[in-house]
Amino acid sequence: MTKDTFRIAVMAVIVNTKNQVLIGSSPRDGGYKFPQGGLDPGEDVIAGVKRELHEELGIDLQDHHIDYLCEETVEYIYPPEDPYYIYKGQRLTVVRIGYNESMKLVPQDDEFEELLWINASELINFDVGFRTEAYLRALQLCGLL
Repeated sequence: MTKDTFRIAVMAVIVNTKNQVLIGSSPRDGGYKFPQGGLDPGEDVIAGVKRELHEELGIDLQDHHIDYLCEETVEYIYPPEDPYYIYKGQRLTVVRIGYNESMKLVPQDDEFEELLWINASELINFDVGFRTEAYLRALQLCGLL
């Protein structure tokens, strides 16, 4: 794990019945982002997305909520001047998830403050910083743009 390697991670694109996606403001990272996080050693993508959604939003994700895994990954590079980041960036497998009203969206730590449902095309109106290109590609992969 050095500044010249990518962190292998997973990102959840949660889609509600109105075809809107969930983003949240992040007090820790600044701006808005999708639920996401690095995979633990030996952890597969499904186990990782389930763990991340539980840790970040209190969701106990069931297999039938997973619409699909995108075969193509997306990646972004962290700001090199920021000492918080120990990797070059993240390479994310995107998982599209169908939101179910039984899912309770309760931020669990400092990962998210405000949660918003937005139309995918509105993402450009939110500060997602260095993640912009990767996020737009993820929405395309999920059939939302």
